[in-house]
Amino acid sequence: MLFRPEPRFHGLDAKAFRAFSIPDREERRGAIVEGFHPALALLGEDLLERLNPLAAVPLHAHLPRLDWPQGYKPFCTWLALSRMAHGYQAGPQLNVGVHVDHVAIRLAWDAAADAFGRFEFFCRHGGLGAELEEAAVSHGLVFRVYAAAPWPEGSRLVFESGADWRGAFDEVGRRGVWFELGARHDLPGAMELVTSGALGEEAARVFVALVPLYDRIAGAPE
Repeated sequence: MLFRPEPRFHGLDAKAFRAFSIPDREERRGAIVEGFHPALALLGEDLLERLNPLAAVPLHAHLPRLDWPQGYKPFCTWLALSRMAHGYQAGPQLNVGVHVDHVAIRLAWDAAADAFGRFEFFCRHGGLGAELEEAAVSHGLVFRVYAAAPWPEGSRLVFESGADWRGAFDEVGRRGVWFELGARHDLPGAMELVTSGALGEEAARVFVALVPLYDRIAGAPE
């Protein structure tokens, strides 16, 4: 695109992070959705405009309802980009995750997804792991694994490495529920970044590097 439109996204609202301290589940859910989702929707529009010319299959943007499964107590929210119009949780996703203590930009998997095992197989035996490692080293990205934790934390970082993708899969096998390759910006130190349009540029930087891997993982267009 010769002339890219001005970004719609200008950062997350610093006050919205207060929602994570609300003890009541429904009140917390409403405050998270109201505080973050309008800005994340704008970020999704900007990213789709930037990434779809590069992707093998057009991507769709998704925001969670945060009301499933029944009784779910939200500890984060996210913007997910996926070639799937529905059911994106079942496969790989390009994900911007917003937590009380960090914002992450990553190629991510729910480790409980049925297709995750196939992804691990191709990493270990099909050369895909080496491609992930090369992308990590070239673009300053990190493999991370998260394990479940009690409310209100929700998840906790249990593995982190700039190159050891095999170790990441080993940790998933032990206790991991979430696998990712990407950039993490810890708060409050990164608050200036995440509350400005620079977060959109950082998301674009990371995802432009990861789109070829996402396409390889998701498979050839049908």
